[in-house]
Amino acid sequence: MAGEQKSSVGGNISLGQSGGININATSGSTAGRDVVGRDYTPLTTSAVDVTKLHELFQQIVKRVDELPGQDEDEKKELKETVQKIEAEVKKGQEAKPDKVERWLKFVASMSADIAEVLSGTLVNPAAGVGTAIRLVAIKAKDIKY
Repeated sequence: MAGEQKSSVGGNISLGQSGGININATSGSTAGRDVVGRDYTPLTTSAVDVTKLHELFQQIVKRVDELPGQDEDEKKELKETVQKIEAEVKKGQEAKPDKVERWLKFVASMSADIAEVLSGTLVNPAAGVGTAIRLVAIKAKDIKY
């Protein structure tokens, strides 16, 4: 039709009327979020608490330093791998679980004790890591090294 303006709405719109709220997109209206009427529970993700996470990882690095039976080169390799895991986990939802899993297996091959502490740290809610990383850590905790 001549002179008709289009409405642009980004997000999800329920076309069925189920509540007492009417949502009418008027001519030229735009929205960049979900348009909802009621009973909306937003999905929230907690950001990684980088400071808390760093503190937890520093404790792990300290434990590596105290490992008996490991020479300095092995300890260095373990600490570097722990630091790689920390850096990846700090990425939050962008972290790659396959990398973390591979590194956890490497740590476990060198020290079951450090792998157990590391996995325990990653599943700890205080660490605030993403769900995918927590699942990898849970899986790693179940493996007997």
